Amino acid sequence: MHRDYNHAPLNPRKNLQRADSQNTRYMNMLLALDGIPRVYNMLAAFFTWILLAGFVLLPGTFTNLQNAGSTENEKAFVDAIQRVPLFVIAFVCSGIGVLGMLWLWWRWSRNYIWLNNRICLPGTLNSIAGIISTLVNVYSAQHGEFVATSKITIIVTVVAAVICGGLTLLYGAVKLKKVRHAHNLQVGRERAGRHGEGILEEIKRKANEIEPEAGIV
Repeated sequence: MHRDYNHAPLNPRKNLQRADSQNTRYMNMLLALDGIPRVYNMLAAFFTWILLAGFVLLPGTFTNLQNAGSTENEKAFVDAIQRVPLFVIAFVCSGIGVLGMLWLWWRWSRNYIWLNNRICLPGTLNSIAGIISTLVNVYSAQHGEFVATSKITIIVTVVAAVICGGLTLLYGAVKLKKVRHAHNLQVGRERAGRHGEGILEEIKRKANEIEPEAGIV
């Protein structure tokens, strides 16, 4: 009797290394996260933050102008008009945030992970914070009455939340899911592990199944 080395299964460790080295689009996106310059991460944080700042400022400026317009005291109205720069600053902040997020979205449109984590999800949360700020302002300062300016504010924040939320679902639940599914089919399903070390369950299971057959005669 002799061992048939020509038909012996390949070393499972080599199979594991080969599977680990396979190139997938999902893996490329993960590796590209380290290659994206840090300045873009800082810009993403700045633009999403300044969008939130604009959304928080808008309700207060709208309410002040509305209350001033309803008074019969001309001096009070003039004093309130002097708050217009704050009104302009709020719109400028929101505009800068939106334009900056759009630019970053165009710049890194192929990396779904970065877009979802840095632009879409933060934009959604900040827009929701703007909606909450507007509602609190309306029910505290305007006694729950929605005037024209309050309606404009709530419409702007809701539209921003819907758009950012839709993009979050598009990139996170649709596009990224497809890319990760293709990665799992090629490499194997992964889980985080107890301490986040990453484990390829299917490949390890297949390697363990192959191990006893290595000494077939």
